[in-house]
Amino acid sequence: MKILFDARWILVENRFDGVSRYSHELAHAMAARKDLDITWLIHDKRQLEKLPKGNYLLANNPNNIVAEALTLARRITAAGHTVVYSPFFMMGTLGKRYKLVLTIHDMIYFTHRTPPQWLPWYIRFGWWLFHTSYWPMRWQLNRADHIATVSSTARQELLDAHATKRPITTVSNAVNESFADPTNRQHYSKNNVVYMGAFTPYKNVECLIDALPLAPEVTLHLCGKMPLVRRTQLVERMRQLGVTKRVVIYDGATDEQYKKALSEARCSMSASRLEGFGLPVLEAQQRGVPFGCADTPIFHEIGKDSVLYFDPNNPNEAAEVMRRFADKTTSERYIAAGHQNVRRYSWANSARVATQICKRLP
Repeated sequence: MKILFDARWILVENRFDGVSRYSHELAHAMAARKDLDITWLIHDKRQLEKLPKGNYLLANNPNNIVAEALTLARRITAAGHTVVYSPFFMMGTLGKRYKLVLTIHDMIYFTHRTPPQWLPWYIRFGWWLFHTSYWPMRWQLNRADHIATVSSTARQELLDAHATKRPITTVSNAVNESFADPTNRQHYSKNNVVYMGAFTPYKNVECLIDALPLAPEVTLHLCGKMPLVRRTQLVERMRQLGVTKRVVIYDGATDEQYKKALSEARCSMSASRLEGFGLPVLEAQQRGVPFGCADTPIFHEIGKDSVLYFDPNNPNEAAEVMRRFADKTTSERYIAAGHQNVRRYSWANSARVATQICKRLP
């Protein structure tokens, strides 16, 4: 089966965000299947360096709103493609003459409308405007033939919001096997705690920072990309708490830096109040590192009983999780449970589900 895969969301810098990593891993897993013939839709030839070899169609950057809206679908149609799979839901469809699968990862920005602060102002304004009402999302999703999302929790949220008339299927996120660490490390003896993720307010990294005075031996490693405005806010918070020297800010760790930080960590943690999936759980568990997270539905779906939970509004509970993982028995129990849990997810299985969707399109 021939499929055009939208790989334009893969970042060309030596880092990934959530959609970029999802795009990259699903692209590789689908390309590995013998029953698919995939062409890559790209906007920068450097993206081909991160993709399996194959044919490609060069188009506009998806952040070019005018070109995306007015020319993309016509270009795809003119190139003769009949099935398009997109790992994101923002895609121009005016003039499309092909079957389309769109992926919406979550509905977080309908609750927290502040867009990623590193985007240009006009993109941020359009982002905010899009999320002020459900109708633009419904219009966009209904332009597709099938909708994918990354977790059962996200799927239920879409159903509850009547987000689309189209069928919705879960094509789960997963973690690359390269995150595995062959070395048996004594993580309970370490004093580092890792956070990987964005720094938007709902990610609630403040809870982890506020926990530091209650766990005085701990150093917090913040591995995500940190916008300047958030850095100013968080550094001031650290200063007021007297923990500045116990926080390491990576401002966008590379994969190798992230893996190294996990290898040297007591645990990884997230106090995020909302997630579409919660990939750092599986990344840590694949690395053999115990995980502590906010007591929320999505983390219960992804982590089940393999993680320690805490109230995201209570830094005392977060600090208690940090301290508990310093115990050898507790640490080793959750490391073993994490290894079992991460086996529930694989990119090969996600690629299988995505392929089934494409083959069943009406």
